[in-house]
Amino acid sequence: MYRVLLVDDEKIARIGLRTTFDWERHGFTLVGEASNGQNAMKWIQNQEIDILITDIAMPVMDGLELTRKTKELCPWVKVLLLSCHNDFEYVREGIRLGASDYILKPTLNSDSLITVLNQMKKKLQEESENRQIVQQFEDQQLANKLKKLEKTFCKALCGDLAAIERIKTECPEESYRIAALEINVFGKTDAERNDLLTELGEVLKQVLYQTFGSFVSVMLRPDLLVAALPVHPNLHVRCYELIEQFSQHTESHLLQVSIGLSVVYENYLDLQNASMEAKKMLAVGFFLGPCRLLAAEEQTDSISAWPYPFAEALHDLKESLTMGFHSRSEQMINEIMKHWLPQYRSKEEVLQEAEELLSLFAVFKDADSSIIRKIRELGRLCYVTEVIQHVKDGYQTIMGGEDSPRPDKTLHQRIVMEAADYIKCHYRESISLQEVADAVNVSRNYFSEMFKRVTGENFIDHLIALRVKKAKELLQGSSLKVYEVAEQSGFNDVKYFSKQFKKIVGVSPAEFQGLLRK
Repeated sequence: MYRVLLVDDEKIARIGLRTTFDWERHGFTLVGEASNGQNAMKWIQNQEIDILITDIAMPVMDGLELTRKTKELCPWVKVLLLSCHNDFEYVREGIRLGASDYILKPTLNSDSLITVLNQMKKKLQEESENRQIVQQFEDQQLANKLKKLEKTFCKALCGDLAAIERIKTECPEESYRIAALEINVFGKTDAERNDLLTELGEVLKQVLYQTFGSFVSVMLRPDLLVAALPVHPNLHVRCYELIEQFSQHTESHLLQVSIGLSVVYENYLDLQNASMEAKKMLAVGFFLGPCRLLAAEEQTDSISAWPYPFAEALHDLKESLTMGFHSRSEQMINEIMKHWLPQYRSKEEVLQEAEELLSLFAVFKDADSSIIRKIRELGRLCYVTEVIQHVKDGYQTIMGGEDSPRPDKTLHQRIVMEAADYIKCHYRESISLQEVADAVNVSRNYFSEMFKRVTGENFIDHLIALRVKKAKELLQGSSLKVYEVAEQSGFNDVKYFSKQFKKIVGVSPAEFQGLLRK
């Protein structure tokens, strides 16, 4: 519906226009009527009309002045002038001021009115479509520019000098702070979470620009936004407001936003260091909890120079569990977790130690899939309190009401057999100790120790022996060249293959092949 305003000082003329024409059937709606231009200005100032039908001769403010003001405030509005025979000079002035058409009052009827209104409606439609095309083009140009700038910013954050020079050109003010914003979403499926993170990331970019006039921002991960912000006197207050604005708890999901903030930098050559500092601050939130502003100037150096002997503590815990000392084992676990503080450990070190504890628990609980699940779920935990509870739950699982849990020897053998089967299927590929350990759901260190204990040989020795055995079969049963045998038996380097083959068989591959052909 196109909005129409009627302005005429003659009440009978307004009533006639309002009642004798079926406005809605033709796609129009009357938003109001006025007796002079001054009274009509409220609709003009509120931009509530698309078409203005006005008499020329009126008191207070005539139709010509109303046309002029209307075109100044609302350039898109189409103006239809109503005039008498002796008003032609005024009509000409009205057209000059921007009126679209005019109708002589003596000839005004439904047919003449609908003809003019339809022309105006068509023109409004065309202009609207043209504006949309122009707007889409401008939006696309801006999107392309921002996308290109984001790529440049990513490279600059990695220390690319050419990218840093381009950032200087786009963002001439060199005093800046880097903000790292982390978004945590709970209560959604993975697909829903990713969709929500993508949407929130775009909204956050817009809010940063509107709030701080941010130079540039980019999503480094679906849940991590890094932005360069101009130095601002109320930066901390506005960051707290942003955290409060985006952090919410609804029936369907929990949303948390935290911000890590670098100190002020004066040179874009420091972008990489500033980014690392902001992300380091964000990582401190792992220990302090959700919805935090973590500014670098407010944090002291976190990691202590005195290293806690985790490997030794883990070995002692293993012995304690083996002997069935429940109380002592629990105390030792708590002692380890007491050092999961920012002055002793980084987030990555805490997660690594938690994984090793759970892997140890897995050895002490025959075929318990819940421990394996807990190891896999570690990466989804956001805060140290969650990790501590996660490990405590894992420990309670291995207790299981038994008085003296012991490591199950058959469990060791079963895991090593599964690993041996995996190696046998994949030994001709580029497999690693970590890959095999992942395949049997134990940590790398414990798998290595377990494999040696059960088989009597190291993983790499076992792998090389399998490959050499396959190489002997190929040398015996085919006419392949030595480098082809090396490749098909899993060796990427023919010199290394020849060295290992001679070490195990006693002769080189070529000599072995020559002996067979005699």
